[in-house]
Amino acid sequence: MAKNWTEEEEEHIRQNFLTHTYGDLAEHFGVTTKAMESKIRRMGLKKQELLAEAVDHPEPEPVVEYEELPAPKDPSTSPIESIHKLQRRIEVYKETEEERSERLAQTREAAEAEKARREDSRSDKAVAAALKKFESGITKLLGGKHAQAAKDFEAIIASPPNDLGLVMRARQYLAATQIGEVQQPSLKTADDMYNHGVVLMNDGELEAALEAFESAAKKAPGDERISYLRAVCLALSENEDAALEMLAAAIEGNHVNRVYARNDPDLAALHGNPVFREMTAPPEEEAEEQA
Repeated sequence: MAKNWTEEEEEHIRQNFLTHTYGDLAEHFGVTTKAMESKIRRMGLKKQELLAEAVDHPEPEPVVEYEELPAPKDPSTSPIESIHKLQRRIEVYKETEEERSERLAQTREAAEAEKARREDSRSDKAVAAALKKFESGITKLLGGKHAQAAKDFEAIIASPPNDLGLVMRARQYLAATQIGEVQQPSLKTADDMYNHGVVLMNDGELEAALEAFESAAKKAPGDERISYLRAVCLALSENEDAALEMLAAAIEGNHVNRVYARNDPDLAALHGNPVFREMTAPPEEEAEEQA
């Protein structure tokens, strides 16, 4: 049943949506994260754009260059022809070192906040139960028990916890159960290494997880799933440039990853980066529907 929002609740959202995660607000009001995101969007509050403005403020003075064009030789040239001979103004924006340092500092803070949120989420009974079921599904998948693994992933999706990243990965693994049999559970195939990397990443062992994903990428260089989770690991490890490079490869391999990335809390450390915002921006048609 849809929640009836009071004026006081809406005012609370306006005051706190920039400083709290969707998950925090959802828990405060007792709704799902998806419902909270939908409410904020209907209120016309665009979190990422406002955060971007805060990160980029104050904007530097644009560098203005002028292209000098020769004066018309014929003084009788008509106004319609002359307008094309006016000087053209070219604005070039370049991020200063001070601005980059400030943005990277905020990125690190966002990454630390996201790590803390992930740790806190483990104390939530629903999230803890979903993580346990997720890891059970991975173990079954590695053992070749695809049908049983699929039931674990389906259970997470049917009763989603307050962790959007976990739910999205459960969807990916549910699809993996339908691809084919895992031949060896001893990490010989790209899928074995990929699945092992996910378990390590969920346990907070980012360096080991990244090594597993890199090994998987060598065996399956065109697998966009591997590129996406490498980007997540790199973002959580505060390696911003490498994370953006991997994310670009994942989106090129499968444009659905653009939507995943835009809503994945594990990539919160990249939200202030203008390259990330451009890379994950919805197409014009989708943007018009949301407006």
